Amino acid sequence: SNPMIGWRGASRYYDPKFAPAFALECMACKKVRDEMGLTNLKVMIPFCRTIDEGKQVISIMNKNGLKQGKNGLQVYVMAEIPTNIILAEEFAKVFDGFSIGSNDLTQLTMGIDRDAGTLKIAGISNEKNESVKMLIKQLISVSKKTKRKVGICGQAPSDFPDFAQMLVECRIDSISLNPDTVIKTTLAILKTEKKLQK
Repeated sequence: SNPMIGWRGASRYYDPKFAPAFALECMACKKVRDEMGLTNLKVMIPFCRTIDEGKQVISIMNKNGLKQGKNGLQVYVMAEIPTNIILAEEFAKVFDGFSIGSNDLTQLTMGIDRDAGTLKIAGISNEKNESVKMLIKQLISVSKKTKRKVGICGQAPSDFPDFAQMLVECRIDSISLNPDTVIKTTLAILKTEKKLQK
């Protein structure tokens, strides 16, 4: 009944009930890459709870003409569940990279439903909590060790410039930002990068 932790992400992609819809998603990605020539498009699997789920999804993608490695196709996994970080070295054997989903990672680390914004308890939950930062730092470290790219597409770098600076200090590869925060956060990132260069 809670869509935030229910039937979503990878678990839908290999379910027979969702197979036709996932086949259409694969067709769309294939068209963008093969017909439109935009081979820089990467595929990202969200909410992948287990290594086996990742392998199953990649197998179905192969059957639908999206073969990992063919024509440079890379497949990333969203790192938004603590298990993605705890087993990061194993996930790195299946996927080409990680994209940190800090919103979901925070709710699942702190045990707070991020859709229940009216609850007073939601006020204690944000990505700056030390446990969330520790998990993110751990994942970036494993990514460097396993030579896998790692980025972040969560809300935190847009909301907290100092959080973005922490990510840069940890040598993250890429950071997504909300349009209204791009200039402010980019300037903070550049400042941090100059310090690191010194």
